[in-house]
Amino acid sequence: MTEWDGFSERLAEQLTSLAAGSVLILREVGQTGRYAQFLQSEERVEAELVGDHHLDPVLRAGETGCRLIAGAGWRPPEDTVYGHNWWTELPWPSSSVAYRELAGMTVTGLRDGLRIAGPQALVYEAWDGRKGNRLLTLPLLGLTAQG
Repeated sequence: MTEWDGFSERLAEQLTSLAAGSVLILREVGQTGRYAQFLQSEERVEAELVGDHHLDPVLRAGETGCRLIAGAGWRPPEDTVYGHNWWTELPWPSSSVAYRELAGMTVTGLRDGLRIAGPQALVYEAWDGRKGNRLLTLPLLGLTAQG
């Protein structure tokens, strides 16, 4: 099992436990701008992966990375509520299989599409928007909290 495989399993488990109003951002350490984010609402989980529009040219997924991201199941950036980001949604509640698929899509996007070396290069920010933006501790991720 690779570091990414273990992270994918932990991410899927953590996503299943988010309450409505929870926001989770996984971002690369530093100011690269590469990230994935999740918003849990009463009806769905909304997920985004940063699109090339927001990144410095050297950090962009490019044609090859975009093919990999799309192949993983992300919907392409378009002029919607998601702006220039890749996106997907899951109905809530969803099955554990659906959360594992979403976690796998996220790993493919970060690892293969955006070329992030490993989960050790990530930190997270999480809060509950319905409880005064109270910070959330998400130990299952195995990442350092920022924020």
